[in-house]
Parts: sequence; structure tokens; C-alpha cells
Amino acid sequence: MELETERLMIRTVIDEAAMLAVYEQCADYLALQTPEPPSGAMVQSDVATTAKLGGVLAGIYRRDSNELIGMISFVPQNFRGQRDYAFVLNLMIGSTQRRQGYGTEAYRAVEESIWRDEDVKRIGALLLPQHEPSYAFAEKQGFERAGGPFKNKRGYGLWAFTKKRPGLAETPGEVIWRQTQQVLGGSPFDAPLLRSEN
Repeated sequence: MELETERLMIRTVIDEAAMLAVYEQCADYLALQTPEPPSGAMVQSDVATTAKLGGVLAGIYRRDSNELIGMISFVPQNFRGQRDYAFVLNLMIGSTQRRQGYGTEAYRAVEESIWRDEDVKRIGALLLPQHEPSYAFAEKQGFERAGGPFKNKRGYGLWAFTKKRPGLAETPGEVIWRQTQQVLGGSPFDAPLLRSEN
């Protein structure tokens, strides 16, 4: 897999040492999900999980320097047996490259690639409510909360978020969810997350 944007190349990466360097730069974010520090075993676990789900694990490289600055993993279709469902598993940008729009640029390239498959109708993600930048990022990309919380390894609640293909009508269940949220006035976690550091 290879995608190209104005500033980035997104392509399959197999260099475990380079991936570990990105994970180490994202240690602050990863600490919200697991007590384990970034390690080769963590990288190998993410590689294995992505492969098991039929996903793609890609490096995010700056075009001007060919430097690996982040990672993105996603299942482009058929997530957990649902042909119309894609899922973003992970999006991280190393600490020295954050707040420059690279996460947004990489995500949009992946989303555009996913939507090329006309059978895919929605993209999902699980987000950590205690990591506000991820919520803001997901909201900016058009994701909406769809359920949860589900607990991660540290007992934090993970909220499910989805984004529908543009132009699709709401399902009856989505109408009920939206109306219920309006009546209840939302929740502290409505300020929409990815395993994302942008």
C-alpha cells in the first residue's frame, strides 16, 4: 500500500526499530492505554493484531526528508465480518512533529482510499475520553459518538465513534440515538477520539 499527499508518503513499514522510535515519541499518549512502556513487544503485538483483523499497518513519512514521523493502522473493509465497515485502529504522530497537521493529512488520505470501495459505508474508531486532542481531532474529521463505554487494559472507558459515507441517510437507530442525546443534553464525552496524536 502506498498513498501520497502534498507533504507525506503513507506506505507499509516493516522496520521494527523505526516503528519503536515512533512509539517512544508517543509514550505520553500510550501511557493512557497501558502501564507498559513502548517496546518491541508492543510493536509486534500491534503488527499481529492488525494482520489478524485483515488490516494495513503503514508508516507516515515526510516527503521532504523520508523521515518516519508516525504510524497509522486501519481495516479498509469487512471489519469483524461487516463488509460495509472500515475501522481506524491507530493513528500516532511523534511528539516532535505534532501540531503541524500531519495527522489530519494522513487520516484524510486513508479515508479517501477507504471510500474508493463503494461497498464501504462507515468508518469506526474507539477513542479515549481522557485524551481531549483525539476527541477534537475525530470531531473535526466528522466522527460522531456511537456507543460505549468499553473498558481498556487500565479500566478507562473507550467510546465508539463512527463516520458515515457522505450522503447516506440516517438509520432509524441513528435517529433515536441523536434524539436521545439532544433530550439528555449530551455528556462530558460529547466533545468527540482515535488512538491519535496529530
